[in-house]
Amino acid sequence: MTKNCRKCGAQVSDDAKFCPDCGYDFTSFSKKENSNGKFNFSMLFVILIIAILIIGSIWIVTSDFGGDDKNKTQNDDVDRVILTITDVNGYSGTSGKTSYTIYTEALFDRVPSDMKGYNVKTTYYDKNNTVIGSEIESLAHIYYESNYALSFGHYTTYRMPNPDHVVVEIIKDGKTIDNYTSQIDQGKIKFLN
Repeated sequence: MTKNCRKCGAQVSDDAKFCPDCGYDFTSFSKKENSNGKFNFSMLFVILIIAILIIGSIWIVTSDFGGDDKNKTQNDDVDRVILTITDVNGYSGTSGKTSYTIYTEALFDRVPSDMKGYNVKTTYYDKNNTVIGSEIESLAHIYYESNYALSFGHYTTYRMPNPDHVVVEIIKDGKTIDNYTSQIDQGKIKFLN
């Protein structure tokens, strides 16, 4: 078998180390091939780094990493509202027609420092799970620093309600992020006794 010289094109044997016509060194060519192989490897390494940077940039942009809080979930403890419903009370009033008001009391264990966009929806249900009524208030309107339970969800009706349980929903920018349910002790509601 023969091979062609890269410099002059002469045919030489496969095991020749030099071209007999021009003196081209085939061993130096194989060293250049190896160095070209290393160049290709380093070029591949550079391309790989660039690809990783591009993919990382796309991931950061699509996941909104380090951006605003639009994509935070309900598991983000910083933005959670944690409360304990302590009581549901009620009273009646007469000013021409008898009205009945029920309200909820709760201890707030955790509230975000920025309450903008947070609402509290309080819904009262009867024993058939039928909605009696509900109230929506901004968290900033309800909450203030206190060691005592705060009242909210004041719902007034002219038909005597028979509440069984209450559901308090924490809403952030129109989406429910948490809810709390509590049975109602009807013995504490004055107009039912």
